[in-house]
Amino acid sequence: MAEEVDLTDFDTDGRTTMTPLTEDLNRLHDRILETEPESRQKFLPKLNELIGRMHEAGQEVPAGIRDLHEDLTADAIEAQFDNLPV
Repeated sequence: MAEEVDLTDFDTDGRTTMTPLTEDLNRLHDRILETEPESRQKFLPKLNELIGRMHEAGQEVPAGIRDLHEDLTADAIEAQFDNLPV
């Protein structure tokens, strides 16, 4: 089961004129980039959730968020193949 990521402890970075959902995504994006690469996968479920909520709200997902999502998804897929017996 994926670890629940609590967004309440993230620092704000002065970004303005954004929706709360966009602010959540930006905080999560920053938090992921601050995390060691081998530990970033734990954030993928929360990132998926927030991107899904943006789509449901009819909002465009920022390019940096999309890129990070693609990278984490690719890493997750690669990790599955790394664990296959040969």
